[in-house]
Amino acid sequence: MNFKWWPIRRFVQLGIVTLIASPLFGLTIFHGNLSAGELFGINLSDPFAFLQATAASKVFIASFLASAVLVTGIYFMLGGRTFCSWVCPVYLLTEWADRLRSRFGTGGRTFSLSGVRWSFSATIIICVLTGVPLFEILSPIGITTRAVMFKAWQPLLLILSLVTIEISIARRVWCRSLCPVGGFYSFLGRISPLRVAFAHHLCTQCGECTKVCPVEEVLEPPLTTHKPQVTSGDCTRCGDCIDICPTQALGVDIWYK
Repeated sequence: MNFKWWPIRRFVQLGIVTLIASPLFGLTIFHGNLSAGELFGINLSDPFAFLQATAASKVFIASFLASAVLVTGIYFMLGGRTFCSWVCPVYLLTEWADRLRSRFGTGGRTFSLSGVRWSFSATIIICVLTGVPLFEILSPIGITTRAVMFKAWQPLLLILSLVTIEISIARRVWCRSLCPVGGFYSFLGRISPLRVAFAHHLCTQCGECTKVCPVEEVLEPPLTTHKPQVTSGDCTRCGDCIDICPTQALGVDIWYK
């Protein structure tokens, strides 16, 4: 039996949601949210939230630096947008929405991956101009985690609207083209040592990998020019392409080539 990544990834995704909700059940192992929290007494700060707070306040917040550097280092080693496919609860929702979209045959539009980097830049500029880390307030990620933590269900109407758009108009529009957090981690993913690798002598060009990839453009260079690895920072390291490959031509590599 071939090793599959998806059961492990789904376990981690649901585990993150459970961890966020754990204080509701009287557990003390985790406090906070995905922007800033404490796990087993270790402070963890999302580096993008740190950048927003610094840009908005115009003050270098040294107390958050160490925890932000720690999280940055973890995602650097794991591949940048690993946050999206393994940790982010919104990504989990958009995965389910994508399945419904495929079943209904709707939402055929696809927007450019570059939108997340424009969104990242715009968010930082807004923070500087307004003095408010606005994305932390309006973020679907923050809304989802607050809903789980505080049973604040009404704001989830925004998430429902987003899912509806993804089912009816455009596939994965938030994760692919709008999320500034994904934009930040895409920069980190470009230099990460953990990559999807191609064994081209095993590849039959069946195209199954591009069908399941949420950001299928990242597979084009290896498929067309025989590059040995996916080098795009937009790769989410979800492992779906590895799982689906009938000849086991894809795998994980930890060195840049």
